[in-house]
Amino acid sequence: MGRRTLVVLAALSGVLWAGAPPAHAQVPAGCVGNRFQADLLKDRSYIRNGETVNYRIAVANNAAGACNAQNVTVQLQLPSPSGAPSATLSNLTNNAAFPFPTAEAIYGPFPYTFIFGTNPPDRWVARVSTTPASQVIDAPAPPYSSLNIDRTLQVLTVKPGLTITKVGSTTGGPAPQAVTYTYSVKNVTLPAGLPDDVSQMANVVPTDNLCSPLTLVSGDTNGDHIMQVAETWTYTCGQNFPNPGVFTNTATVCGDETADKIPMHYCSPPATWTVTVTPPPAPQVAVKPAAAVQSPCTLATTKSLSVRAGELTTIKVTAKNVPAKTKVTITLPGGKKYTARTDSKGIALLHVRPPKSGTATIKAAECSDVEKLTVKAARKVASRRVPQVTG
Repeated sequence: MGRRTLVVLAALSGVLWAGAPPAHAQVPAGCVGNRFQADLLKDRSYIRNGETVNYRIAVANNAAGACNAQNVTVQLQLPSPSGAPSATLSNLTNNAAFPFPTAEAIYGPFPYTFIFGTNPPDRWVARVSTTPASQVIDAPAPPYSSLNIDRTLQVLTVKPGLTITKVGSTTGGPAPQAVTYTYSVKNVTLPAGLPDDVSQMANVVPTDNLCSPLTLVSGDTNGDHIMQVAETWTYTCGQNFPNPGVFTNTATVCGDETADKIPMHYCSPPATWTVTVTPPPAPQVAVKPAAAVQSPCTLATTKSLSVRAGELTTIKVTAKNVPAKTKVTITLPGGKKYTARTDSKGIALLHVRPPKSGTATIKAAECSDVEKLTVKAARKVASRRVPQVTG
């Protein structure tokens, strides 16, 4: 919504006289007609949100051939929120007379502060005019001609704008991570069609809270270091993340826009990019292939060894090319296991009592060789016949 700030300092220089001159002739004699002047002045042609235009009114009746004017009421209308002139705010003169030659008088300043709404108009219009009763004495007798002064003056809306977008080469991964950021900066000042000296941006500087420096790589097509609306400037920046964590970079760009030689510093909304760095993978322990460790080793038992179910037997196992204290395991028929460890000569002694006959297997840790032996059936014991005694 617009906001009116009106200060009326009506200082009229020159001579104003009340009442009407004699009506028996043109006054002054020989005057040509209406040469009355009422001009609307401003100190700015372009306006930005929150800024103020000072309007002034210049009134005079001293042009060559001007007739006297009477009953002159000059009105001022400042812009409304729609951009059109509002209702009359002030009568600068009230039925005043302006004889020839009344020198120029300046009314004002009349400050008006522009507060933009959601959709501000592109143009804001003020008006200075005279009421129908304002007359110029251009005939020997009434009716006299109306002054019919109606002047409008406009200022143009300027909505400065900068945007920045940011893209990283990655969103993360295991530490360490190297990221290259690419930034695109645009001048989005509106409305379209403003002259360069109003819409262009100087001193354009993008920044990133976690990465520097940002290097310009393209976009300043004419090399003037001034950002026109048609240009898009591209920057890059590299960043390393050696440790795990979540890292969000925030980038902005700021610049100076100048309208009517009045600079305004403006910054873009922020742009972010997040990189998630995870812990590095655990170091891999080299494992020798099974063939490299196990193929040289061998297991052997005494060839003449006889193992029988139900009997306690000591089995001597010789393991070659295995380190001392290597675990040697025998699995008996039925699944029962006995273990022993090798001595410095690779010999392990297994004391076993097989529960039943079948095949036993012998293995050593980290050795691919398997030794098998046969467990014989338990011995048969003939029962002694008790002699019968008869009498």
